[in-house]
Amino acid sequence: MYTLLVEVYLGVPFGYEPNAELKKLLEDFRDMVNFCIDYAYKRRITSYAKLRGGVYEEWKRRWDYSTHYCHSACKIALAMLKKHRKNKKEGKPEARKLFMQLDPQLYRFYGDKIRISVRPRQFLFIYLRFGEYQRKFIDAWREGKLKTGEITVNEDKIIIPFKREVDLQNPSDWIAIDINESNVTAVSSNPHVLRIEHELRTVHTTYFIIRRRIQKLARYKPKTAERLLRKYSDREKNKTKDICHKISKLIVEFSKEYGFGILMEDLKGIRKRIKRGRRMNRRLHSWNFRRLQFYIEYKAKLNGLPVEYVNPRGTSSLCPVCGGRLAPNGHRLLKCPRCGYENDRDLIAGINMLRMRGAPLPLKAINEDSNRAIRDGTGSKC
Repeated sequence: MYTLLVEVYLGVPFGYEPNAELKKLLEDFRDMVNFCIDYAYKRRITSYAKLRGGVYEEWKRRWDYSTHYCHSACKIALAMLKKHRKNKKEGKPEARKLFMQLDPQLYRFYGDKIRISVRPRQFLFIYLRFGEYQRKFIDAWREGKLKTGEITVNEDKIIIPFKREVDLQNPSDWIAIDINESNVTAVSSNPHVLRIEHELRTVHTTYFIIRRRIQKLARYKPKTAERLLRKYSDREKNKTKDICHKISKLIVEFSKEYGFGILMEDLKGIRKRIKRGRRMNRRLHSWNFRRLQFYIEYKAKLNGLPVEYVNPRGTSSLCPVCGGRLAPNGHRLLKCPRCGYENDRDLIAGINMLRMRGAPLPLKAINEDSNRAIRDGTGSKC
């Protein structure tokens, strides 16, 4: 067993009462970012040190704020330019929204309020609005368990990243998470099975039908249609986020109880690799795998559980015993023609992920446990 200390960050949103002074600061910061973008774009600058050195004197002549605002504006400008180039867009980007990022030298957190340094010895106090969720982090910060990082301020929220040093140990047992369109199946090496049936696909399909009806209305009442589309889009997003939070909480609590490390498939770029059509586009849209993986990862690390990703190639098509190609053998069952091994397709994916990590493969016990879980309905439902 080794010790691995890492810093885990979690951004927590706080509401606040807007005021004219803060809005003016946000508007000026947007101008600073656009000034830095223009300077870097014309001179093809990609280095932070070179950009900061180039704009510093002119920046001081234009604005009389603390110089740390210049540092933040340069970082954001370079990040926007990098993303613009990555997306292969022409011209230069432009900051339109009102927001700013402040490093710890520019603010001080008091729990119920934030003091922002505007100019030397001139401060702006922002009183925060928060509920029980935010209060947990404030209490942990006051007890010295959490620290704060670089905050983000926009027109109606302040995002405070709380950071905590956790010990990610190398566990003796692992649990593999297979994320599907209608369920999440987890298989551990000791063995345990956790199957969570969810309604993400149903939610997306329901709101797809609603949007299609609203789009017919757009011919006659475009403003009403636009308002309704925005309303139902927010509802769909909130429902899917809530379901993903509940699923990830169940998985992390289950893993923490038994001390499992967590394995997931590296699905980055899968939407580009899959052949796309109208039907497939809809299916991929209803598959919130990245959001769910993100929630599982940060909650696991906050609880001191390690998270690793494995190559998804062949996890649902190769036999975990002999490596042969599996063939369908009934509803959700796959069978290996070479060695005769048979199991549920989601469980096979999890077992293959454990094999890739080098964890023990509890093939017989998994078979027995999975049959019980499916037959008796002992899997959890979200």
